[in-house]
Amino acid sequence: MDDDELVERLRSIAGRVDPVPDWVERAARAALSTRRLDEELAELVHDSWDAPQLVRSGEDDVHLLAFETGDVSVDVQAEGGGLRALVGGVSGEVVVETPVGRRRVGIGPDGWVAVPELPHRTVRLRLTREDGRAVVTPWFTA
Repeated sequence: MDDDELVERLRSIAGRVDPVPDWVERAARAALSTRRLDEELAELVHDSWDAPQLVRSGEDDVHLLAFETGDVSVDVQAEGGGLRALVGGVSGEVVVETPVGRRRVGIGPDGWVAVPELPHRTVRLRLTREDGRAVVTPWFTA
């Protein structure tokens, strides 16, 4: 048996004994989906967790973030497993992406978006301008 056959046999055994969880495969696909050249990445201009704090109370902390690119702005307030965002320069809907799935949420007439419960705390937002160009935020922790 040569090295290639041994490696293939070990890979087969590992796949049966300890298969890769589905969520890992979905997270890997989500990470690779960030490689779209026609999207514009919104820049993080404010993160409340960047400020030094002596004590954080835990998962109920309010996390404030602000993203901008050109004429599009997104102010995010993440708290208690959900988030609210005030969107400027875009109408229609926001796609809330997590490593375990996507959710489309309409932007209200006042520019607000609300997602009361997120399936995962790692999030990014995808918006589409009127001209069809996509704007995405970097991944962040809600």
